[in-house]
Amino acid sequence: MAPKEWAIDARFRALTKTLPLTLHDDGGPGGHFITTRDEFLDWVKGRKQVRMDQFYPLMRQKLGLLVDAKGKPEGGKWSFDADNREHARGVTMPKVPWFAPDELTQKAMRWVGREEVGSWGALDGFGWPVTRTQALSWLKHFVDTRLKDFGPYEDAIRSDERFLFHSLLSVPLNLGLLRPDEVARAAAAKYEKGHVSLASAEGFIRQVIGWREFIRGTYWWLMPGLRSANGLGAKLPLPDFFWAPERTSLQCVKEAVQGVHDTGYAHHIQRLMVLCNYATLAGLDPRAVSHWFWAAFVDAYEWVELPNVVGMGTFGSDAFTTKPYIASAAYLKRQSGLSAKGRGPVAAKHEAPCARCTFDPDQRTGEKACPFNAMYWDFLVQHRERLSKNLRMRQMLTTLDRFGPEQVKSIRATAAAHRATLEPFVPPWTFREDDG
Repeated sequence: MAPKEWAIDARFRALTKTLPLTLHDDGGPGGHFITTRDEFLDWVKGRKQVRMDQFYPLMRQKLGLLVDAKGKPEGGKWSFDADNREHARGVTMPKVPWFAPDELTQKAMRWVGREEVGSWGALDGFGWPVTRTQALSWLKHFVDTRLKDFGPYEDAIRSDERFLFHSLLSVPLNLGLLRPDEVARAAAAKYEKGHVSLASAEGFIRQVIGWREFIRGTYWWLMPGLRSANGLGAKLPLPDFFWAPERTSLQCVKEAVQGVHDTGYAHHIQRLMVLCNYATLAGLDPRAVSHWFWAAFVDAYEWVELPNVVGMGTFGSDAFTTKPYIASAAYLKRQSGLSAKGRGPVAAKHEAPCARCTFDPDQRTGEKACPFNAMYWDFLVQHRERLSKNLRMRQMLTTLDRFGPEQVKSIRATAAAHRATLEPFVPPWTFREDDG
């Protein structure tokens, strides 16, 4: 089977010129992906930019999922993403059914734990599925117990709940223990039986046969240039707290990194709107951020982390994203269940990162101001010329204009003061991309 990563794949293809070696695509019927590489490259041919919402309907129609006989979408539209924005304040989550490590897994854990290996992360509590049987059990548990609530709460953040209603199926999927079509069909079957809402089923299916397939296709389309893509010219090295979370006072960042350390995982809002949002606003080198994601996550291959981190996460490339995915503390506060100042109930302090943070999510300037606020508006100032051409960013630029020069000056000074506190991490290793 053709390797999933570009450099290893290139070496294997070179071998086919001198050895009787045939490489089989890892996509297509029964494969690790629904589409073959050539199918995606044929679709993208002649395009300078591609969008997932152009690609996703084709996948639904190809598999006959949530479509009628004419290929029209169930419920009259392809995406119900707008229905899936609830915070999870006070919501009780089901427990994750971790597996006890078998003998082979324990042997691997002992090897990983050797001092000379120099691994990062925690071995205690390892319980990910490592066999096909375990992966199928994991899938059944998700569609039976968590899928119904996945949609509404997929964008929520909770300090006391690392996994919420997320499927965690990216791990067995990316390892090849599950096929994307069987995962998507299992979710569709629950909707067809009336057990889950269309918004939950569609939202999950979109991630599996839409975004996952799309990201894998763009990887092969844009490589090897995607590795060095840096459209915003970000240059700061990775701060030390990405490896030592106790060194940051930003509660949401600390919790996300600590979760990765402890489990090798963080859900998609922590990845995109906490970690990558911070990296983009701070001006961290996308390649350095990509290396961290690749090294730290249990579901990471270059094919999945690189386009997600460099393309979508840090806006290093605009080949398949329309705007930077950035937000101030207001977004993080809202998704953790904290209400606006002085209005309505708030999440319990143990639930909301913003409620436990030393920084104030309602302040833009000063020592106590949340760095996400100052860096957000500073980012808009820095990249105004480019962002002004994007219709989706103009409203925020109009808001920026209302601040006045003195407030903008103070905001930028607060952002600069925060960046000045960042200590770069100097690794005792060399990261070899071409070796995977």
